[in-house]
Amino acid sequence: MDVWMLNRKILPNDLLDIFSALGNLQAQYDWVITDHSMWYGKNCPEAVCKRWQWTGLLMSGRELTEHLSAGYVWFLEGAVLSAVPLGTREEDVNLYEPVWDVDFCAPDYRFQTPLTRLELILFDGWAWVIVCNAAFSKLVQSRLPQAQPPDAFWKAFG
Repeated sequence: MDVWMLNRKILPNDLLDIFSALGNLQAQYDWVITDHSMWYGKNCPEAVCKRWQWTGLLMSGRELTEHLSAGYVWFLEGAVLSAVPLGTREEDVNLYEPVWDVDFCAPDYRFQTPLTRLELILFDGWAWVIVCNAAFSKLVQSRLPQAQPPDAFWKAFG
């Protein structure tokens, strides 16, 4: 697995900037969202608030984009967003208990479900982490030049 990190402060539109830079990434997958802490906008409909109160939440990229773009929700301190194939059914997600390993730089790191193709992790509220395969890593390098491998990222803040 390859790991890339971005300081959240350099992304004016937060996660939407990552999605946009990577070719509307959110629309290419469905998303399993876990371990998230949220802020709800004043304009957030009650049904949307209730939807986000679950962990292991399966959501389409379209719905995720709508909620973020409308300002209904904003990630606070942490989240794990696992990209799964389009059309993944909730019962397929429920076959696995999502297990997230905080050591995303470990050589034996595993995604939180066997269905996952890549993960976006909000680390301590201030950095986005992209965990992906080598092929997707090339896309990250070319379209998100501000993304850094963890060693370089930590050195910049050391």
